[in-house]
Amino acid sequence: MSSSRLAVTAALSVLPLLAAAGCAHEEKVQPAPRPVTQAPPPPARKAAPPAPVAEVPEAPKPKEDVAVFFDFDSSLLKEDGRRVLQSIADAVRKQNASLEIAGNCDELGTTEYNLALGDERARAAKTYLVHLGVPANKIATVSYGSQRPKYEGHDDDAHAKNRRDDLTVR
Repeated sequence: MSSSRLAVTAALSVLPLLAAAGCAHEEKVQPAPRPVTQAPPPPARKAAPPAPVAEVPEAPKPKEDVAVFFDFDSSLLKEDGRRVLQSIADAVRKQNASLEIAGNCDELGTTEYNLALGDERARAAKTYLVHLGVPANKIATVSYGSQRPKYEGHDDDAHAKNRRDDLTVR
C-alpha cells in the first residue's frame, strides 16, 4: 500500500471522530449536586396555654388595677383586651382621670428584650386608647419587662399571666 493511500485512509477514519467532537450542540455535563447540609431544627417548644381572660370591669375606680393579657412574644391586642380597654376608655373620659399602663413580660428572654417588648405592649394599649378618644396626655406608659412578675412560678400558667399590661386609673 502506498503511503498516500495510507494517509487518506487514516484521515478518513479520523474524520468521523472530528465531526462528532466538533458538533454544535455539545452536551453539557451537569456537576454532581452537593449534599445539602442544614442546621438541626430548633427544639420543639410546647405551645403556651391560652392567656387568662381578663374580666371586663364595669367602671374602674381610681387606683384600681386592671390587666390586658398578651400571647407569647407578641404585642398584638386580643379581642378580650380590646373590650377591657374600651371600658377603661369610657371610665377615663367620664372621670377626667389619667391612666398608667405598665407593660410586663414573662421571664423568658433577655432583660433588654423583655423591656422592649413590655414597652411595645404598653404603647399598643395606649395607641388603641387614643384611637378610642382618650387624650394622649392623660396616658403614661412604662415597661417593667420581666422585673415585676405578678404571678410567681416558672411554669406556662405563670408565664401566661405575667404577659400583661397593668392599667391603673388615677
